Amino acid sequence: MSKNKLGAAAFLSLVAGGLSLVDIFLYRTVMYTYQPVFFMLAGAIVVAVLGCLLARVVPTIANYFPICLVFLLASALVWGAMLMVNQIGYVIAGLDGIQTILTYIFFTGFTAAALVIALVAAFLPTGVKAE
Repeated sequence: MSKNKLGAAAFLSLVAGGLSLVDIFLYRTVMYTYQPVFFMLAGAIVVAVLGCLLARVVPTIANYFPICLVFLLASALVWGAMLMVNQIGYVIAGLDGIQTILTYIFFTGFTAAALVIALVAAFLPTGVKAE
């Protein structure tokens, strides 16, 4: 049994993974969806959980998992916006109502919050060697 403890980044990664789970359900209700975004969000959940599991065994390797989490969440945020650009333009021009992009706005907010939390976690230790 290892004597390593979970660091602050492990808990923050789990929070970001939980927000990614919420993002999957939110992104299902967006008007235009892109299938790889679902895989990026699911990958973020897997990376968050795997990083916490490895933090007890190999804390030096587990410190790289929040960086992967940031990459996956940023990719989901950018690629999720790709198909919604025209619809956002329609709302700004007044051709469509705000309700057509409201769920996309919620998705973007939750993804941005998870991204910021994962970014903070990337600068903190995931696993701490206990003495």
